[in-house]
Amino acid sequence: MRINLKSPGWKKTIPFLLSAISLSAYADNCSTMPTSGQKYYIKNISSDLALDVSKGDTSNSPNVITYNFSGNNNQQYVITKQSDNYYTLKSVYNNQVLEVEGASGSNGANVDVGTDTHSNHQRWELKLQSSGAFKIVNKSSQKSLTVAGSSNGANVYQNDDTSASSQRWYISPVSGSCGTSTGSGSGTSDSALEGFASQSGSDGLSTTTGGAGGSTVTVSNCSALQSALTSSSAQIIQIPANTTIDCRTANRTVAACPLDCARWGDNGKTWYRVPTSTQNCSDLGSSSSSTVNVTRNETTIRVKSNKTLKGLGAGSTLLGANLYLSGVKNVIIRNLTISNINPSLVEAGDGITVNSSSHVWVDHVAFSKISDGYVDVKGSQNVTLSWNRFYGHNTQVCANQHWYTHLIDDSQVTFHHNFWDTAAGRNPKVEGNKARVHLFNNYWKDITYFSIGGDDNAQILVENNYFENSAKPHWNIGNAYFSASGNTYTGVSKNDQYKDSGATVFSDVNMYPYTLENPSALGNEVNGGTGPQ
Repeated sequence: MRINLKSPGWKKTIPFLLSAISLSAYADNCSTMPTSGQKYYIKNISSDLALDVSKGDTSNSPNVITYNFSGNNNQQYVITKQSDNYYTLKSVYNNQVLEVEGASGSNGANVDVGTDTHSNHQRWELKLQSSGAFKIVNKSSQKSLTVAGSSNGANVYQNDDTSASSQRWYISPVSGSCGTSTGSGSGTSDSALEGFASQSGSDGLSTTTGGAGGSTVTVSNCSALQSALTSSSAQIIQIPANTTIDCRTANRTVAACPLDCARWGDNGKTWYRVPTSTQNCSDLGSSSSSTVNVTRNETTIRVKSNKTLKGLGAGSTLLGANLYLSGVKNVIIRNLTISNINPSLVEAGDGITVNSSSHVWVDHVAFSKISDGYVDVKGSQNVTLSWNRFYGHNTQVCANQHWYTHLIDDSQVTFHHNFWDTAAGRNPKVEGNKARVHLFNNYWKDITYFSIGGDDNAQILVENNYFENSAKPHWNIGNAYFSASGNTYTGVSKNDQYKDSGATVFSDVNMYPYTLENPSALGNEVNGGTGPQ
């Protein structure tokens, strides 16, 4: 576009163009957590003004206001996850961090920027809301970042959260479009993508992005969920907060083998296992070869490639659905509960099945009362399971504890910040000479049969985990290879002899960046941070 400097209107044209240029540099309002260490703009959803360090304030701790978006460095912040899993928001303008003035805990306390002293009043929790914007909560006061009005220069302060639009903020990258990697585990709905799913793979993908770039659809019933997950296009599929989607069907009659729980000291209880085509009831430990009729009611949903399924709150729940991934790639499942898949039977449905697939990320999911594997993985690559909670207590099975949490067969999987809570076996079981499984910063509590089991030439790296009262922490069932270091063992775990280690593993693996935490802190951290938030 040419501007005629002789035209009397040229002075009006220049500001318009500058505004258009500035606004075009501002990424879309993002609904994904920031990537730690990157630069972001922060914009209030009520006023559409940017969080701004006042250049007119020349004090040692300049005030923070909101102002028309300019793209200048006083409206840019490096957002970084800290070791406490909260964030610093550091101004690019002066390298000072967003803080509550005077470390006040009061409503109305001012927000400015100051030198980072690693104090709680300089740390913030980013809570993704169903609107796609964020609630930004101070770690010390537990009050929300709030703006006083919608005009230029409006002051920013902290206040009790009232769900007002003046307390909601979009966080968008300075360079590029909205990303898909996400932030912390402490009280947030998302966590940073780490592990094998973050790496490039033989499927041609450089990382795992799920449905990024596709349309966003919100579903509230099983039919709509199934339609979205099985579509051929990339999609971000959302389950609203406090919404339960029930995919259980009418009861279907199947033949099963009755198992007497007395062998596990659980007299008077019967458990039922569905035999495969090559099994009979005697093979499965039944007192006879005869089957009995039982019912099952799960739905299997065959998930296609390039999908993100996410819950928008702690109450987003999926009942009776086996999410079945076979021969697909680039799938993210996060921030929801998966439960009630034929909990009185065995071999009647997994929570998530991953077969011959790649670039799969399961994050902040709670699993309970599931017939077979909570997440089973076979012949797959570039898989990460993070910040998940596996509830093992189930009164409908022998000994009231789940027996088949995971089978990882000939697959490349990272487990980090997961919580196995009161289960029996396979937490996980790893087998196959192609298996490369890395477990770090995880927590096992009250595991009665075995925590990690290895067999059939699998390679397993076990680092900085916490085993509390959990049997066979890392058990070489057969010819497996374990390398274990930095782990903490308490209760029965401390004296358990099954802590195999000492092998050389992963010599053929290109490792990713990761941080090993002090295991003693993992109990509280994963107890509060795992599962949907």
